Amino acid sequence: MGLISRRDMLRFCGAAAAPFLAPDARAQARSLDLATRLRADAATGAAVSLPAGDIVLAGLDLPDGTILTGVPGRTALKLSGMGPLLTARGARAISLEGLILDGAGGSVPKEKGLVDVTDTPGFSMRGCVIRNSTARGINLTRCGGVFAQNDVLRVADAGYHALDGLGMDLDGNRFRQCGDNGVVLWSTAAGRYDGARVRNNLIEDVRNRSGGNGPYGNGVFVWGAGVVRVERNRILRCAYSAVRNSGGHSLSVIGNDCRDLGEKAMYAEYGAKHSTFRDNRIESAGAGVAVANADHGTDGALVAGNVILRMTPNRPDPEFGPAMLWLTGVLAEKNVAVTGNQIVGPGWIGVALGGWRENLRAEANDISNVDYGVVFATGEGAGEAAIVANRIRAGKAAVIASAGMHFFPEDLTRPGAKAWPGVTLRGNETG
Repeated sequence: MGLISRRDMLRFCGAAAAPFLAPDARAQARSLDLATRLRADAATGAAVSLPAGDIVLAGLDLPDGTILTGVPGRTALKLSGMGPLLTARGARAISLEGLILDGAGGSVPKEKGLVDVTDTPGFSMRGCVIRNSTARGINLTRCGGVFAQNDVLRVADAGYHALDGLGMDLDGNRFRQCGDNGVVLWSTAAGRYDGARVRNNLIEDVRNRSGGNGPYGNGVFVWGAGVVRVERNRILRCAYSAVRNSGGHSLSVIGNDCRDLGEKAMYAEYGAKHSTFRDNRIESAGAGVAVANADHGTDGALVAGNVILRMTPNRPDPEFGPAMLWLTGVLAEKNVAVTGNQIVGPGWIGVALGGWRENLRAEANDISNVDYGVVFATGEGAGEAAIVANRIRAGKAAVIASAGMHFFPEDLTRPGAKAWPGVTLRGNETG
């Protein structure tokens, strides 16, 4: 095969890719030498410990049983030429610890990671730094294990991308300055068991480099994966959402601190089923929590005990306007309980019971400083809804009915107000 030109490589990697640099002979020689050492020591279960300093490599394949360690903060493996920098395929176990992995000297192909691992159920990476990737930071396919106490920063795509995960534990990492998403958990089949635990991580400054209206720009993006827990993370300054669940099943989002978000802070959408959003704090987002797109199969959620403060009129795309219920604390459509949340404006709507309004309950919420406390949809096919024991302080009306974006003016908490079929109002405190 002939040499690939620098221009062709830039076209392959995309406009944002770093210039392609062919690996020099010394980098190739170091890669071969280190690969030989790894194969010999992996066969006996021994670790390869690297000294402090920079080691320039032309990519390195990790054999099964690799244990590769460095001096924390001082051992840097640097990519020369076309990446990935580290790869593994079909290994039972790989362990990396105390390494700086730097892609600034080369390019990583689209949809690959600076670290790229496939079919490795026992992958462990602790206390490492992944930085300066022209694509993803780490890219895992059908992998399980531990990814803990790592720093991932300055990557063009996702900081962490996993396809068909095998119960990976992401604990105590920092994801910063990611071009498209912080953490992505992707599945080839909706509802497929993944079992990832994303907890105690810091995710901040996530951009929307690839555009679109939601697949990019999120702190945590779950697509189709099942039984995932997103717990006790701090998610700050994302172009779109803190946590977005598109088609995932049994996602639990619990105890996260989320601030400064361009769109709705948390989503269950497009076929998401049995989602839980509990005890999260959301501050300064375009809207709070949305369980939306029941017409595309979204079904079942608990939205409970969340604190939603200071919604702001962010509009990351032109469609994010009133029809998408911006400045709304919680949106629910089908089989959703909205209970015990504190929603403090300024805002437009506290709780919106929309869609076909099928089996919805808004109970014991504390809603203040919004135009409308609870708004529910009406029309042919609308189902059951209960609005019970909420404390509502709203500027225009505590509870009203709507037909699309047309709001009926009558406050239904007032004596003698119209009763709507299928809607139970009881014990709400207004003022």
